Order: sequence, then C-alpha cells, then structure tokens
Amino acid sequence: MDTADEDQLKRMEITEIFHSTIAPIVELPMLRALLEASVQDCSAALREAFGLRVEAVLERTVQQGAYEALGPCSGMIGTVYSIAEWNARAVVAFDAMLLFRALDTMYGGDGRNLGEVPARGLSALEQSIADQIARVVVGQIQARLAPYVAFGCDLERVERAFDAEPFGKEKSELVLVQLLLEAFDERIVVALPARGLELVRDQISAPVEEAPVELDPNWGRNLAQSIGRTEVELVAVAVGPSMSLGDVAALRPGSLVEFDADQLEHVRIESDGEAIFEGQLGQQKGYFSICLETPVVPGADEAHVPPVRRRA
Repeated sequence: MDTADEDQLKRMEITEIFHSTIAPIVELPMLRALLEASVQDCSAALREAFGLRVEAVLERTVQQGAYEALGPCSGMIGTVYSIAEWNARAVVAFDAMLLFRALDTMYGGDGRNLGEVPARGLSALEQSIADQIARVVVGQIQARLAPYVAFGCDLERVERAFDAEPFGKEKSELVLVQLLLEAFDERIVVALPARGLELVRDQISAPVEEAPVELDPNWGRNLAQSIGRTEVELVAVAVGPSMSLGDVAALRPGSLVEFDADQLEHVRIESDGEAIFEGQLGQQKGYFSICLETPVVPGADEAHVPPVRRRA
C-alpha cells in the first residue's frame, strides 16, 4: 500500500469518527421546530384539500436505519417517492381508513362513522387520492425546508399494504416524522433520507444574529422626567415626650400633650415610612414651614448614631 492510499484511509477514518460524534440531524432544535410547524400546517392543508376536519399533532421524530424506521409502517397504505436531488427515496405511509375518509368527504360525507376498510386492492382513483394525501403532507415539510434546501418527490408506487422488507438492504438512515390525527386516532408517517436533511445542518446550526438595538438618546432624560413627575406624600414627624403605655391609652380627643420647645425645633420629613430629611420647624407667609437641614443617613437610628446636621 503506497502513501497516498494510506492517507486516503486515514481521512476516511477521521471522517467516520467525526460523523459518529456529531448529534443526529433530527436532534437539532431548529429542525425539530421546522417539522413541528409543518405538522401544524397539515391540519389546514388536509381540510382545504379534502374537507377533513382534523387536528394534526407531531407525535414523534426519530432518526433510524431504513428498515427499523419503516417496519412499524407495514400494512399501512404506503407511497414511495424518489428524490433525484438526494439520489434517495422517501416514504409516506398512513392508516388505510384515512384514504376512505377522504373519498367520503369528496362525495359529500364528513369522513366519520365509516364501516370496515375494504380488504381488496386499490383502484386507480384510490391510488391517485392516496398520492394526493401523501403530497399534501410532505408538501408542508417541503415548504418549511425550502429556504434551506429544495427537493422534489417523484412517485414510484402506491402500496395497499406497505412492505418494509425491500428497505432492509439499505444502510442509509431515515428521519421519521409521525403525525397523529387526534379526531380519528390515526397516524401519518413521513420518512425522509437523513443524508438529504444533512444538507441544511450548517444553515440551521448557525446562531441567529440578533439585530442591533437602537437606543433612544432621549431615553435617560424621558425616564428622569417621568420619575420626577411621580407624586409622593410627605409627612413631618416631631419627637414627642416619653409616656407610659397607660397614659397613651388614656388619650382622648381634646387631651393635651406637652412638647418641649427644643423637641419641636427639629422635625423629620418622611415618605412612605422612610425618613428622608431633618429640618427646623418655622413659619413663612402664614404657613408652618420646615427648613431642610440634613439628609437622614439610612441605618443611623439602628446604629444609634445621630446624623450630622448640615444646613441646606
């Protein structure tokens, strides 16, 4: 083995190790969000196309080997599509009753209270309707993925009872999207090749750049003005004499409480129970007035440290 072959083998080994360590594409939050949105779109799409009043919810999304993913679909109506852009195949499978519900609504019914599903093969019309149902569902996924990757689906066949056995030879993985139609408790399964969805990994994994925030240059001034216009209630408090609890209880309207002159010299301005300033009581223009002297230091009372008075 020459050096070039050894280098090629090493590169292949490194590539395999790399791919084995990255998260499966189906686990990327943005892809799951796109699939969730496409499932929600299916409710309106099925109602518009076939008159089926159903609510579709995303029941599960998994990434598995082809046979493992499609095995539970055996026996359902299955539509198999080729995707030329990815050189791969996709499958849409659904409960057979859904086909006959769609046919019933097309002929004026409501798709409910039907009998048993016929065991016979599908007519050409029924195969066509099955293809249409599948395309409506997968079309919602195509629309959501269109900004990142476009792909087309060419019908290969419609199977009355889907057989997953032929897919057992394929080593590729599928991303399986399972919808639940709540009104009927029936399911639709969409299986897309994982290697095709890998094409969107770099685009949906990149962090979204946030738009720059434009700050209003007048914001600070407007805020200051708004705060400045807020009304608060001011209360003047004077320190009174010491009294026993019994004397306080005996006070009645008309009772007199004597204050020493020096106790009325300084009063405290409070707002909402918080002391703000100390000042001197006086009179001006026929009104009692308080000349502010000293801001009250928070915690001064608790520390029993009298605030320093400065005339403002």
